[in-house]
Amino acid sequence: MIASAPPPVPRVELALTLGVRTFDLRWRALVGAVVAAPRFGRESEVLATVRAAGQAGADIAVTSLPPRLVGPAARAGGVPIAARVSSIEAVEAAAEAGAALVLVPADLVGAVADAGATTALLVDNVGDIDRARTVVGDRPVPLAIDTSAIATREEALAIESVAVPWGCRLLCTTDVRRTRRVVETVAALLAAQHGRADRQ
Repeated sequence: MIASAPPPVPRVELALTLGVRTFDLRWRALVGAVVAAPRFGRESEVLATVRAAGQAGADIAVTSLPPRLVGPAARAGGVPIAARVSSIEAVEAAAEAGAALVLVPADLVGAVADAGATTALLVDNVGDIDRARTVVGDRPVPLAIDTSAIATREEALAIESVAVPWGCRLLCTTDVRRTRRVVETVAALLAAQHGRADRQ
């Protein structure tokens, strides 16, 4: 549920390099296509899903797949692969498999980011964003939120529309086109807002 007392809109000064591409995240969030576990556990299913995500407009593919499936997807090119992990060992395995980014919970972000891994902090809901910014501190770690399990399109849309202004810079979704529209609309609003503030 969206918090009734929103935090102030933060100024995000952040860039993220994934592979050969650098993303300016000052006001634009990345769209991450959530890649579900393949029905038959086949590498070809994963590759097809990642390819489709890129064609739909995703910036990155987000997955909780084991390294044996992350590796082929990463080597296939197209969009970078982000691995959702919950332990230091899983971070190391994902990095070795070729994941460009690891999504971690708050209790791991310090150890993982300080070790040099390209990291995003995954928050559970928009009410956790303000605290997550405190956990990140000055580290170059973007915040991420996952709307793929939200029951309705309308609720997911509302969460995404709030999360980006509050500081999230990676939206994990199963509806890439919807989330892309949110990202572009909010980016234009934030750019205009910051532009006015800079001129004052």
